[in-house]
Amino acid sequence: MTSVEPHDVVWSLDGFGKDDELLRTQHPISRDQIKRLREVITPDEDDPWMLYGYDVPLSVWPAVDEILHCGPPDPALDYQTGSYAAE
Repeated sequence: MTSVEPHDVVWSLDGFGKDDELLRTQHPISRDQIKRLREVITPDEDDPWMLYGYDVPLSVWPAVDEILHCGPPDPALDYQTGSYAAE
């Protein structure tokens, strides 16, 4: 497991359509927010910086909203964390 903090990474909360799996919404996640979010959504042991995508179950949504201030979930969407290289 590497605990080295990555640079040039952008994180997001992504909402995908339940019927067509298309990306419908994206909410930015800051570096400080990702640190707090890992306490709510446990990443894999070899992925402490949540570079892989993780499902965001509705059962943890109140804590996610407290961290991200993203508002209520859309019932027509499934949510995951995402990350990509910054430009």
